[in-house]
Amino acid sequence: MAEYIAAFFLIIGTLFIFIASIGLLKMPDVYLRMSTSAIAATFGVLSMLVATAIHFMELTLTLHIIGLIIFLMLTVPIGAHMLGRSSHIIGLEMWDKTVCDDLKGKFNKDTNDFDGMEEEGDKQEGEN
Repeated sequence: MAEYIAAFFLIIGTLFIFIASIGLLKMPDVYLRMSTSAIAATFGVLSMLVATAIHFMELTLTLHIIGLIIFLMLTVPIGAHMLGRSSHIIGLEMWDKTVCDDLKGKFNKDTNDFDGMEEEGDKQEGEN
């Protein structure tokens, strides 16, 4: 039974990684490509790690895999956020059909800081 469960997770992981690869090819800008790869590829790798833990059923390997899963779940979103923010700072264009750009006009190239981000938060707190 464990072999079937492991095979199921391997197939799910393969499908997620395949979807991520299609997303990398089809998405029109770096921001959407980054979102696709960060979400789908992460779930694909996590599914394959779960399949490995189920297949081998060893305590030490399972603990290592749990550590890897925690590490990936903590670092991939942070890395994607940093890539997106740095892409915006250097001026990479968004897709022309993008509806919202929350950072537009907020980055000050002279001070290398996001101007107005704290001021908006202060205004909202003052209104409440």
